[in-house]
Order: sequence, then C-alpha cells, then structure tokens
Amino acid sequence: MPIDTIGTIEGSIQDGGWKASGSVFNDADSIAFYKQFGVWFDAYLGDGWENLPRHAFRGHLIPDAWTKTFQSSDAPFTAFTGQEFFKQGEVQGIFYKNVASSPGNRHQIINMTYAKIIYELISGHSNLMFFTEAANYDSQLWSGAFTSLPWIDGFVTLNLDLTNSSAVTEYQLKAGNLWQRMQEIANIDFYLIYMDKFNKLNYVPHPMFQASLPKSVFTITSSHLLEPLQFIRRNTESVGQIKLHGATPQGLQISGKYPANPTAGPIISKSDYLATSSALMTTIATRMYKFENRDYTITAKLPGAVGLLLDLLDRI
Repeated sequence: MPIDTIGTIEGSIQDGGWKASGSVFNDADSIAFYKQFGVWFDAYLGDGWENLPRHAFRGHLIPDAWTKTFQSSDAPFTAFTGQEFFKQGEVQGIFYKNVASSPGNRHQIINMTYAKIIYELISGHSNLMFFTEAANYDSQLWSGAFTSLPWIDGFVTLNLDLTNSSAVTEYQLKAGNLWQRMQEIANIDFYLIYMDKFNKLNYVPHPMFQASLPKSVFTITSSHLLEPLQFIRRNTESVGQIKLHGATPQGLQISGKYPANPTAGPIISKSDYLATSSALMTTIATRMYKFENRDYTITAKLPGAVGLLLDLLDRI
C-alpha cells in the first residue's frame, strides 16, 4: 500500500498504546477500515544508511474523511494498536473466585491474582489474542481443566506479570466497557496496562517497582542531543504518607499505610480498595508513596527517527 506521508507516531500510557497518522495520495481506495498497517523506516547512522529497514509500528487503520477528484485523491488516516479494539468491547458482569485446585469453570482460578483475571478477560471475552498465547498461560490458571479457544485472526500477544500481581480471593467484575474494566483492575493492583507499538499487551508494575530494573535499550550521549537535557527537580516531600482504606471480598474492613510514621508533606487518604489483607494494602501504599516522591523528571530532545527506536517505559 503506497503511503506517501507519515505525519506522527506517538505512544501514551494514559491512552493505552500507540497511534500513527498520515495520508495516502492518489490511491484512496487502498484505505479500508481496520486494515492491518505497518510502518517501516530507514535509519541514517554516522557511517551511512542501514541496509535493512526497521519496524516502527504495527496497527489497524481507521480512515478519516477524504477527498477525491477526477484527477487525484487525498486520504488521511489514523492507525491504532489493539487498545482501540478493547475500548469498543463490552463485557457482562462476572464473579471470579480463587480455588486451590479443580476449578469448576473458567471464572474459578487457581491461586488467583489480578493479572490472571486480566488474562481470563482477554482470552475468554475477546477474539484478539494471538492463538499461541494460550499455551503460555492456560495451565497457570486452570491446570489443564480448561483451554482458551484459538482465534486464527488474533494479533495481540501478551506480557502479563502473574508472579508479582496481588492475590485476590474473590472479585466481582461489573458489566461495562472491557478496556475500562481492565483499567480498574490495574488501578487496584497499582499496575500499568498498555499496548506496545507492535500490539503486545503489557500488564506490569511501573519499572521502578519491579524486582529488578529492566535492561537499558539505548544510551544517550551528547552527540544525540539537539539541546541540553532538562532536569526538573521534583518536590520529594510531595506526599508525607499514603493511607488506603477498603475491604476484603468477604466485607471485612481493612487498611494499610506507608510509611508507618508520616514524613514531611501532606497525608493522602484513599478509599474503596478491594484486597485480601492489610499487608497487601500496605504494599500498594508503598508503591504510591515512592512514585509520588520520585526525585527528577528528565526531558531529552533527540533528532530524526531516534524516538522510533524506543517504546513506552523503555529504560535509557
């Protein structure tokens, strides 16, 4: 498909993934709704152009209004990664329950965590999952009692942190928008849910809360910078203490806080959390406190297509 102009390629954790925009000239009929779409680019390095193009983005097209005359056409478009399909989906109310073994249905999950609920929603209530992912996850939820249907046209691969996600005994999912319901679960777990620019769905804690920092994917030197690095010193006393209040699935009132004694800064109280214990509430409060009191925000302005080498939450 001849794409004459790529306008932007941008990603956002808040939006849940990536999007690209551009225009096709004199071939408007090639733009079809939900057509799979890829962007490749040639990189010019210090010693010349690379021999092979690099893959920058993979998504699906949503054409915009276009104009066509007898002699020519101009068809602008926007393409998105898979979060836009999840945002169009609806899910019924579901009651999830933890079991030690022998689940009676897909909504009974062995050693249930919030991440495992995310997997059941993706594999059982959408047809977007790439068919090979079931072999990686099904046995961890149901130990062979149930398997997920393979969808040959599925394109979403998965990176779900089942190990560190919080345990939960029971969870009542309300009927509603599928993406919003998954975001609600991520907020309870204090995890991030987003698509990378090649349609991999990630359900992970922020890198600063992971057991070990991810590997660096790029090293910035002074030769890369279009202007000096900007360091914004943050107020490390933004929060003095986080207090969380909520309940267990059985209705027992629980709470958690971090640190045990307030430091300098305001005390933030939040309510309506669902967790299995006060210890788990304290873990989530710890994550919130450390994130709000981080030291710096650093901004770098880099040339050309350097940004296409990076993905959301990459470490540099």
